[in-house]
Amino acid sequence: MRVGFRSSAVAFGLMTGIVTLAAMGIFVLMDPRAQAFWAARIGEAVAFLRSLF
Repeated sequence: MRVGFRSSAVAFGLMTGIVTLAAMGIFVLMDPRAQAFWAARIGEAVAFLRSLF
C-alpha cells in the first residue's frame, strides 16, 4: 500500500508540531522565568475567557 503525498505532508506537519511542543514543554519545566511568563499568559487568557461569559 502506497502512502500518498497528502498523508505524508500531514504526518510531517503533525510530528513537527508535536516535537516543537515537547521541546517547549521541557524548556518551561526547566526554567522558572519561562514558568512565570507562561503562567501569566495563561492567566490573562483565562481572565479574558471569563470576561466573555
